Amino acid sequence: FIDAIRAKIMPNMDRLAQMEFDETGYGRVEDKIAKNTGAVMLSQGTEAIPTGMYASDKGLTVEYYAPYGVVGAVTPVTNPAATIIGNGIANMAAGNAVVFNAHPGAKKTSAETVKLVNEAITEAGGPENLFVMVANPTLDTLDEIMAYPSVRLLVGTGGPAMVKTLMTSGKKVIAAGAGNPPSIIDDSVDLKKAATGLLASASFDNN
Repeated sequence: FIDAIRAKIMPNMDRLAQMEFDETGYGRVEDKIAKNTGAVMLSQGTEAIPTGMYASDKGLTVEYYAPYGVVGAVTPVTNPAATIIGNGIANMAAGNAVVFNAHPGAKKTSAETVKLVNEAITEAGGPENLFVMVANPTLDTLDEIMAYPSVRLLVGTGGPAMVKTLMTSGKKVIAAGAGNPPSIIDDSVDLKKAATGLLASASFDNN
């Protein structure tokens, strides 16, 4: 399924990046192509899930991670396609389905990304609608997703307010807050290399 997602999204990469830019007004198309390509090609799949096996004269113990089932995911306006693809691949690899509450300012791009990913999965023989998305996402729809009994894990990418909201759910949360943290440069640094890296990072996608 992951290979199928990669094969489906890559030919649509330029179109998705342009959609993101046109819909949100954020960033630069060429940087979005690079960011989305990284999410498609570098997001880890089943190979990242650890297993353990322990044998002794008393028997054999196998340790493995079980899926949560349904994951509720919040996506940002700045990286809609990359977040859906990255979160989608990781959660699917772990055996989960995902319901997305996309940022309202990027709902068209998000819906198109979800559609393409679902097409890839079904064309590879997988189930329909493994990923779903609220058509008109709001804070109210997020509240419904957070409260729904079948949703046992919440993941979110966005700002501190979003993280705080998810943390009030009483459920397990994996969340990323501000995406542009400060950098500290000390006297051990290669100044030219650090300056180049900081400039590239801070200007990437108009960060």
